Amino acid sequence: MQILGLDIGGANIKAATADGLCIHQTFALWKHPELLSRQIEEIVVGLQQPPALVALTMTGELADCFETRAQGVEVITQAVCSVFNQIPVRVWLTSGEFAAPDEALDLSELVAAANWHALATWAGRAVPEGPALLIDCGSTTTDLIPLLDGIPDSSGRTDLQRLQAGELLYRGVRRTPVCAMISEVPLPFNGRESAAKVPVAGEIFATALDVHLLCGELPEIPADTDTADGRPCTRDAAIRRLARQICTDLDEVDEQTVIAVARHIHSLQVDELAAAILQICSHAPLDGPPRPTLPLILSGSGDWLIRKAIAKLQYSSQFDVLPISEMFRTNVSSCAPAFAVARLAAERCSDEMIQAVPPGLFG
Repeated sequence: MQILGLDIGGANIKAATADGLCIHQTFALWKHPELLSRQIEEIVVGLQQPPALVALTMTGELADCFETRAQGVEVITQAVCSVFNQIPVRVWLTSGEFAAPDEALDLSELVAAANWHALATWAGRAVPEGPALLIDCGSTTTDLIPLLDGIPDSSGRTDLQRLQAGELLYRGVRRTPVCAMISEVPLPFNGRESAAKVPVAGEIFATALDVHLLCGELPEIPADTDTADGRPCTRDAAIRRLARQICTDLDEVDEQTVIAVARHIHSLQVDELAAAILQICSHAPLDGPPRPTLPLILSGSGDWLIRKAIAKLQYSSQFDVLPISEMFRTNVSSCAPAFAVARLAAERCSDEMIQAVPPGLFG
């Protein structure tokens, strides 16, 4: 019987079955929370058969359409239950267990932003003994999760605690605004040969997507308009967006200057992530220089950025890099938390929880 994992974020909905079918849909939850059920229904249409059980995890409760995270947990949970109203739904907690929806609403602090914990609980099995580090880099954030004997060993549980511990970077490879990544860039100014520091506009004119498009790390997708200005995901449009970030256009600067700005920002993001990895490795149980073949588990749509950061580290040759994207026949890496929570549910949820799906439930 099919188990479906759902990872509901503020900008993306990710779904995966326990056997590796993955569906990724962009959805601006903060703009239209009332449409969440409809978006989930669209995902269900892509399934080959209705699920016997739904495992839920989330980060979307932080979206600013909600007054509190607890309200966000309630709205998201109820939306999922309304779609799967005759199918059991189980919600992952950072305590390392599943809860029924009504129980989850009373434990919202353990439900909020729990997707990293589900991923770490499942991925830790790749390294059942000793220390390891799981790094998951997506479109919006990067998680750095210490593991010990295959179990999450993080300093923090909530996003605030993890931010304080350096285990959560609010940086990704697509959605992060350039003005949040850097405050100034080097740029030739008024004919000077040497570059002067030019402040970056405090406006969302461009994002990390534009930076990595211009550096050749991400492909052009003309049909994708999930960009800072709603124009296509192409190099030409990215050049215009990034130029606008320094309050100019191609009438005043040339394309090569804008591409140089992109490369500068790209390099700083790699350096920032490398420093974050080094900081985590300096904490127990990963103290001291990385020991030989210290396992690093990589996941997320930005795993290529993680590889670049690792290559910058002094002890990079002593890491044993284990990309989730290479562990399975299908690429589950970009939907890893949804896949993880589906696999965990398949193992932990008893037969009594899995009920027959009534005929015609999905029309």
